[in-house]
Order: sequence, then structure tokens, then C-alpha cells
Amino acid sequence: MVSHFLSVLFILTHHIPLGRPCTADGVFLPPGAPPTLPPPKSTHDWSPYHNDVEFATAEFTFKQRHMSNVAADTLFYFMAALLAKHNDNPPFADHKDLHKVIDTTQLGDVPWQGFSVKYSGERPENVRSWMDDEYDVWYRDPCMMAQNILVNPTYKEEINYTPFREYDAADDTRRWKDFMSGDWAWQQAVSYFMYLYFYLTSHQDEISKDPNTHGSTFVPIILSSDKTTVSVGTGNNEYYPLYASIGNVHNNVWRAHRDALVIIGFLTIPKSTCQNIHCYCFI
Repeated sequence: MVSHFLSVLFILTHHIPLGRPCTADGVFLPPGAPPTLPPPKSTHDWSPYHNDVEFATAEFTFKQRHMSNVAADTLFYFMAALLAKHNDNPPFADHKDLHKVIDTTQLGDVPWQGFSVKYSGERPENVRSWMDDEYDVWYRDPCMMAQNILVNPTYKEEINYTPFREYDAADDTRRWKDFMSGDWAWQQAVSYFMYLYFYLTSHQDEISKDPNTHGSTFVPIILSSDKTTVSVGTGNNEYYPLYASIGNVHNNVWRAHRDALVIIGFLTIPKSTCQNIHCYCFI
């Protein structure tokens, strides 16, 4: 591939194949061999939920409406009162029962883990209250999150396994669209030679230097956060949500809310008075 820019000639070549199909254990498949598909799941299997009604109730209360614990308990209480005359029970007894079933969901989800942190720096004579408090950090394994996105069959036509550069065939104009079409992704996974006024230089990134990565897929992890606080369902605690995705999926997948952008962490917001806002140890 050749492009011209200010009398400088760049010759960019892929010396090492990337994104080769492989098994779940990382063994490369022979050329042309189809990938191994996961075993199909029965359309009637809603485990760990007993049926589709339980699943729909959990999705509605927890995911769609972000219902608080008190509101969920009230809803299930009314449902129990209505179903009692039919000798039946609501999908869940209370919010604890709901959360217990959600936490056992394995397929397509990553379990939450948590730990606590506490201020360990110098302590002034007038100790601030926030210095004695413990703050929870909740997170999900980002590697498992990336794996779930990669194996999602709904993205098979909207995902790039290798960096690429796209040009208009009419006039060789460079076009950028998705993350893997950018210069940064290209420079992470390819080698190239550059001729500059008859002086030859070469560049080889760290990925292609390692023979163990040859044929592998480059998966960039993208993290983001915002100032939106999450307090529903967590009591009086407030958190900064931490979002993650991979650069391989196309931009339209991110915008379509198709689980390519997921929450992998909640960072506790320490509470203090206004006078501590500009304190270097608080910041």
C-alpha cells in the first residue's frame, strides 16, 4: 500500500498475519477451517430463572427501571397478595431473592467483585472524618468482559480482528470510520518501512516483536467514566460508574446499545465538607 504526502513516500506492509481463527484454547485453525461453534441452548432454558416470566421481571425491575430495594419489595408484596388466592407465588419473594438469582446468572455476564480502600497518608492534628471512612470499589474482570464481547455472535459482521487502512479507489483519499481504521491501532500491530529522501528507517512495535503474539488479534480496551452518580439500589452511597468496551466493534454497535459498552466498575465518591475540596490530600 502506497500513499504520497509532501514528497514523502510511505510503504506500509503487514509482515505478520493477524487475527487468525483459533479454538477456544487458542490453537490456530488450518486455513479455511470453520470455527468451532458453542453448543446451542434450548429456547426453553431460562436458567437460573425458572421461566421467561422470572427473567422478564428481573430485567424490568433491575435493568430497565433500576428499581430501588424498597420499591421492588413493595411490588413483590402486591404481586404476592394478588396471587395468594390462586395458591401461587410472585416471581421473587423480595429484592434479596431477586439479587440472589441475578448474581448466579453465568451466561453472557461477569460476576461482580469488591474491595475496600481507606486513606493511609499523613494525618493532621484535626483529622477529617473522611480519613477514617472506608470506601467500596466494585468491579468486574475486564478480560472476561472483552471475551464476552468477542464471542458474541451478533457482532460477527460488525467487528474487525485486524487494524486496517481504507482508501477511496478513485483518488486514494484516506478514509477513517471505526476505531481499528485509525493510525494508533495500525501502529500497535504492524511493521513498516519508511523512505524519507532516500534514507531508510524501520519501525516494529512491541506486539510484532513477540513471536508468541503472531497471528493473534489485537484487542484495545477503551475505558470511560462520567460524573453521573449512581445511588438507586445502593442505599445512600454514590458511585462514579466506569464503562469499558473494545476497539474492535464498529461504531454503530456502540451507539445501538447492544451490550458492547458495559459497566465494569463503581467507584465510591468520598463525602466531605466544602472546606476540604481544595485539600491536596483529599484530592
